[in-house]
Amino acid sequence: MAEHIGPDEQSLDAVCDLLANQRRQYVLACLIDHTQAIALTNLAENVAVRENERPRTEIPKETVRTISTSLYHAHIPKLVDAGVVEYDQDRDLVRISETTHLVERVLSLAATDRGEE
Repeated sequence: MAEHIGPDEQSLDAVCDLLANQRRQYVLACLIDHTQAIALTNLAENVAVRENERPRTEIPKETVRTISTSLYHAHIPKLVDAGVVEYDQDRDLVRISETTHLVERVLSLAATDRGEE
């Protein structure tokens, strides 16, 4: 089970472990950009756009389905276990947790390093 990252105990190691995967970085960046919960399918589309650097209309549906499956089975559970994302399985909605301040700072630094500001 992943180490839970609480509001006062967000360790840099735990954050770096979460952000070691590019897809999780995209998930968190998408969720930070949305102020409300987002449907898993919409999140997968947003991640697909970021991964492929193309408009949604140019990305095959199968690619989005593959990303959605990977989010559902691997990435969202890891982020939920760490306490940085909340997932309402009944409504299929994902949102950023209130306790992700360190994650947001690290993502911001990573974006700055890549020149994405």
